[in-house]
Amino acid sequence: MLKIDNAGAEKLVRNPEFHKRTKHVAVKYHFVREKFLNGDLDIEHVASMDQLADIMTKPLGRVRFRELRDGLGLSRV
Repeated sequence: MLKIDNAGAEKLVRNPEFHKRTKHVAVKYHFVREKFLNGDLDIEHVASMDQLADIMTKPLGRVRFRELRDGLGLSRV
């Protein structure tokens, strides 16, 4: 399951005809689309506030960091 909080990225994966306007997009995104169309990968839209991957990609305050850490089921060491 791939959880996406970007509507443009979701459209790119779901719509195989959309690529005609996005030829500049890297091969790795076409790989994801191929896996989705073959049924090997499912995608789900999530609200930005529910995107647990943010813990790895964004600078976060202490409270938000703890929320995401807890959402991933991780604990303080």
